[in-house]
Amino acid sequence: MLLPVALFSLYHGDIPWKFVMEGVQRRFAESSSQWNPLLDERIPRLIVLLSTGASLALSGLVMQALFQNPLASPSVLGISCGGSLLVVVVFALDWHLYYPYAVPVGAVIGSFATLMAVYFFSYLKREDIIPNLILTGISISTLLIAIQGVILYALRDHWRLMQTITEWEAGSSVDKTWQHVHMQLPLTVVGLLIAYNYRKELDILSLGDEEALNLGVDVQKVRFRLFVSVALLTGGALAGVGIIAFFGLVLPHLTRRLIGPMNADLVPINIMGGAFALLVMDMLLRYFHIQSLSIGNVSAILGGFFFLALLFGQRRAYA
Repeated sequence: MLLPVALFSLYHGDIPWKFVMEGVQRRFAESSSQWNPLLDERIPRLIVLLSTGASLALSGLVMQALFQNPLASPSVLGISCGGSLLVVVVFALDWHLYYPYAVPVGAVIGSFATLMAVYFFSYLKREDIIPNLILTGISISTLLIAIQGVILYALRDHWRLMQTITEWEAGSSVDKTWQHVHMQLPLTVVGLLIAYNYRKELDILSLGDEEALNLGVDVQKVRFRLFVSVALLTGGALAGVGIIAFFGLVLPHLTRRLIGPMNADLVPINIMGGAFALLVMDMLLRYFHIQSLSIGNVSAILGGFFFLALLFGQRRAYA
């Protein structure tokens, strides 16, 4: 299913396919530097979208399994906000102009630092882990958003920079190049491999730390490596596309209802399902020529309603 949609996203558009193929032939035959719509736009955007969808869906699944909380996701716990803040700092200092890879490095460092902070503060009171987790994530994300707002207000006169940051925060798939692929794909591949290798341990960790230790799992080592995986996946998605809110919350829930609760089975399904869902979302926006919305906007709106539904469902469960 994923391959036909990917091919359709490459074919669809106003540019004649004959012109595209002629450009490809010139590129390989003559080493031409002329712009080619397939090689220079369509394929990089396709790779970035597939990587982002797979990364966010899998990172949400891993966090829900580790924290034993159905509301956990990179956006809800503020992990995306931490990576976003450092990316904005990179933009503000113009490091992205001279050091393009400062964007993914900042995104990964910010995501990992925020994840560790949320984990540390939420586990200070072990009797209230689940409510503390969400409250800690919301508190930290609020603080990070406030700091980011101060930076953006200070940069309000830099119109070109503000436009770049606005498009990035909206999660736009416009103007994706091979540079975005180079910034994201290595992080995505490493993060996916780490999470996939520990897919069976996710089911054991969901039983609790003591039970996992009794079954021979090195809890601290496995949890730390999965934290690194989440930071790489989230940071790569931020570097490639920008902020795609709630995507990592919705996809694991949908796949869990379709497949079942076993994380070992859900890991590959979320990788494929996340890539497919984000690609279809972007393809529909382009097919219907909806230019006023980005995939980040659509994901935030739909995911916001989904998060409210889950939150009220949790309240009824604890009532």
